[in-house]
Amino acid sequence: MNDAPSSARSLSRNPVATGVIGLVVGLAVAYGVGMWQRSSALAAQAESHAATVAAKDAEIAAGAARVAAAERATVAADSRGALIKARLAIFQALIDLDQRNFGVASERLRDAAAQFDAVDAAVIGLDPAMLSTLKAEIAGTQVLVATDFEQQRLQLLELAARIDAQTTAAAAATGAAPPAAPPATP
Repeated sequence: MNDAPSSARSLSRNPVATGVIGLVVGLAVAYGVGMWQRSSALAAQAESHAATVAAKDAEIAAGAARVAAAERATVAADSRGALIKARLAIFQALIDLDQRNFGVASERLRDAAAQFDAVDAAVIGLDPAMLSTLKAEIAGTQVLVATDFEQQRLQLLELAARIDAQTTAAAAATGAAPPAAPPATP
């Protein structure tokens, strides 16, 4: 038992040893405090980075949603444009019929029917079966050489009116401005 107090006494009598031990203990405590501060700063920085990443992910998702909406709007506009081109082709066929250009009028009707291939009925809110029926009727319409072609004229006007109704319905379904009214025909 006498050994323990003598070793403690020897340390207290040797100031260099006491200083070295105090320095080592002080460095160990300072190192521990520094590690603790570093870990808390890293945790705060990680939380900040996680919040920034989450905000950027939300911006990316919102941007992707805007791109998808713009693509749908583009397809809808293209589809409405195709319907308007089909209506225009029918009116051009009417003009050709009035000028007795029966072959050109037939080509215009084929062009009008071909415009329906660019129409995405689901995007513009129209019935695909109804559009395919209308396309088939336009494609099946024959412009025949005749002296009295009023019946053919009325049939073309009726087809143009049906396309106009679909164009207006598509514009209403997608919230676009409706197309201008067709010109009055005598």
